[in-house]
Amino acid sequence: MTTLFSEKQQKAIESIWVLGVIVALLQISCYFINSYGPETVTYDYLWRVLTWFLESLIFAWYFYKNKMFSKAIIIQLLFSPYYIFKEDWPSFIDYHFNFTNSALLYQVINTLSFLLPIAIFAVFYFKAEAKPPHISKIKATIIQLIFTLIFCTTFSSDPDSLYNIIGSFSTSNLYLKDALVSTIFIIISLKMISVLVGFFYLSNRIYSTKQILHPLDEQAVTSNFFKWGFLISYPILLLSVLDMGSSAFSVSFSFSSIGFSTLFYITANLVVLFLCGRFFATLIQYRNFTLKRYFGVVNTLSILPVINLATFFSLLFFKQNPEATSTYIDKLKQNRNVHLIIYCALLTLYYTYNYFSLNADYRTFEPLYKLLVFGLSVILLARFKWSTKVIPFLAVIILYYADLKDFFDFADGLWPFVQKKLISFVWIGTVAMMITYYIIDYILHKCFYTPYFGKQNRDEFEIYIDKFK
Repeated sequence: MTTLFSEKQQKAIESIWVLGVIVALLQISCYFINSYGPETVTYDYLWRVLTWFLESLIFAWYFYKNKMFSKAIIIQLLFSPYYIFKEDWPSFIDYHFNFTNSALLYQVINTLSFLLPIAIFAVFYFKAEAKPPHISKIKATIIQLIFTLIFCTTFSSDPDSLYNIIGSFSTSNLYLKDALVSTIFIIISLKMISVLVGFFYLSNRIYSTKQILHPLDEQAVTSNFFKWGFLISYPILLLSVLDMGSSAFSVSFSFSSIGFSTLFYITANLVVLFLCGRFFATLIQYRNFTLKRYFGVVNTLSILPVINLATFFSLLFFKQNPEATSTYIDKLKQNRNVHLIIYCALLTLYYTYNYFSLNADYRTFEPLYKLLVFGLSVILLARFKWSTKVIPFLAVIILYYADLKDFFDFADGLWPFVQKKLISFVWIGTVAMMITYYIIDYILHKCFYTPYFGKQNRDEFEIYIDKFK
């Protein structure tokens, strides 16, 4: 399996688990200092220094592992104004200078103190890695800077978004709460090193639009590549959805203006979600092709946290089907139909339970309506290649048309509100929802679909499957 990692990238990845342990310990230490440490200047600076070290270490790791120590230290030092002295700038400027628009100056300083080390990191990193000879230096630099900025914005995650999901398992017992929060920071640390590996992987493909949109080459997916590909891409996928969702909806329904940093953060998460979702879906499909097995409904469990371990271990430990490729092709349609029936039966059970679990006075036809939409969607996604370009967006319109209409009706006549908030709601909330539905449907499409269902050409599909031997 060609992983497209250079020798220098491979050195940084080989012991990246050490980086994960360091980052997790530092994040947990910051939590305990912030929660239980005394409110003194010393502890405040200790928290800032630890935060600076763990965040900047992510960017410096590649250079430390390749013995480029001076570049690693420069990058870490350049991050210190942003993480250590960020809170001190306003008081320092107000004391020594008299500016009429000091708030704008603070914002400019914060932005520059964040962008400068990232720009230096991009220059150092891409100078160490080779670029294709046919790409001009100016075009390559622009691509590199945009790509780096997008991924650097999404390295970390908001622990509150995860705590809101699993916080219900905590109790008033402080020890259990601390254990839960520590677990959350471990998950976030896993996501941080996963994003770093993803950055290394995609940085070799960014010069080609086709390679970015199709982040996995058509070749056999070995068990080792599948294992690491799954474990790296899923945390990014899950936490990107949570981060993007909490940010988008808080922005959409707030009455304050949207900051550029918030807007860029949401956009960056959507880009990473899009790329990671396509990689994850293709990884599952190509692993099925490599094994010459049709897992269908088992593949779909990969979307769900914890339950997706069933998919992970199935695709990891099953051996390649010894039957001839022609026999595998003969059974494809039958297997697809059986798996679709099982999937639709599970959907029916879920939404039937959802309907009857409510008090009779509160029951609506919404669960049955969703059952119909999702049932028809998965049937089309399993049969047609074009379905991913239509079904996700059509489903959002059908399912949320009434909500959007009510919102427009509510905003009618409130022109200032319409000017400032309605547009942002439409293109942030709706776009985020559509991309999320697109990724889910794209994964479902790859779980059930094979090119044979489209062209119905046995010889052509048999040649195609031979690529995955």
